[in-house]
Amino acid sequence: MALFDGHNGPAMSDFLCDHLVEYVASAISKLPQQYELSGYLEMHNSDESNSSAIPADDVISDTIKNAFKEVDDAMIDVSDVLSSTSKTNAIRTLRHAHSGSCALMSIYDTDTQILRVALTGDSRAVLGRKVLSKDGKINGYQVHVLSQDQNAHNPKEVVRLEAEHPGEEVVKNGRVMGWGMARAFGDAAYKWSVDIQEKLYGKYLGDRVRSNMKTPPYLTAEPEITSIRIQKGDFLIMASDGLWDCLTSEEAVGLVGLWLAHNSHSVYTDSPVKDFARKRLKDEKIYTRDELPLKAPLKKENDESDKTPYYPWWHVAKRFVNRDSSAAAHLTRNALGGADTDLTEALISLAHPRARKYRDDVGVLVAFF
Repeated sequence: MALFDGHNGPAMSDFLCDHLVEYVASAISKLPQQYELSGYLEMHNSDESNSSAIPADDVISDTIKNAFKEVDDAMIDVSDVLSSTSKTNAIRTLRHAHSGSCALMSIYDTDTQILRVALTGDSRAVLGRKVLSKDGKINGYQVHVLSQDQNAHNPKEVVRLEAEHPGEEVVKNGRVMGWGMARAFGDAAYKWSVDIQEKLYGKYLGDRVRSNMKTPPYLTAEPEITSIRIQKGDFLIMASDGLWDCLTSEEAVGLVGLWLAHNSHSVYTDSPVKDFARKRLKDEKIYTRDELPLKAPLKKENDESDKTPYYPWWHVAKRFVNRDSSAAAHLTRNALGGADTDLTEALISLAHPRARKYRDDVGVLVAFF
């Protein structure tokens, strides 16, 4: 399962949507060692919820990283362009390279119950895990953040970039060379050498070399990979930064838990045709943050842990509803106004480029285990 958040045009995200999952799957399928991890886990099974027993670097994770990098290298390669004198060929060949995209991919091994999450960019994956009381009833949900946004607000990314480019001001005003993310596919103007960029500018309608361009590459498509053992009843939320600019990881997990209270029959069922057709309970209630079903309830208002920018920008408090038959639609609605239907309709009605001032596009995938 994968999510692609494009920028500077859709060319790269469209390409990744069509090809990256297949390429990664093909690379993994060629590994004779891909199930050797089963024996390793049998020796570290004292705590089923312990993800630290899973090696951070193994042959499967390395293969995923290499596949990401190989795809990106192919997309930004200029060999064919520089061997021709055609400007038309250059424009067509480099349309993916000039575009950019984040990529968030999850890979689940049903034999070992290991979920791997690979991230390039500033999307995010969050796992929700139910907490049971002594009598077996659900007593809220735990939050497991499975990826760290790769942007200028991530201290590890800042350290990495400063080490790779000593003496340069790569990170400034919360941006990486003017961009929001620190890793991405494409965006080749931040990866090509200055010499190549000068050739493209001089002969192939390329962009002028930026004044702060000294020692590229500044961006990389290499993903960070995390792993966790899945338990029955877990659910995974994968979303672009457009959702996380509106909801915290805790709010998103709590909202899916709230949705499951009325829709679990459509997820965990032995009779799909019958149970999917069941009429959904009508929920007219408006929920505050502290009413979400989490192990540790959130504060009502002015919680300093809530750094999401958009609700304050809209001058409204967060109020949530539970009205959608789809978990992804449920999250999207509550990210874009929640109980304030007038705000939701206004935000959706905004067209680009003005829309970018008030919201980002929201991409959401939800998987249940």
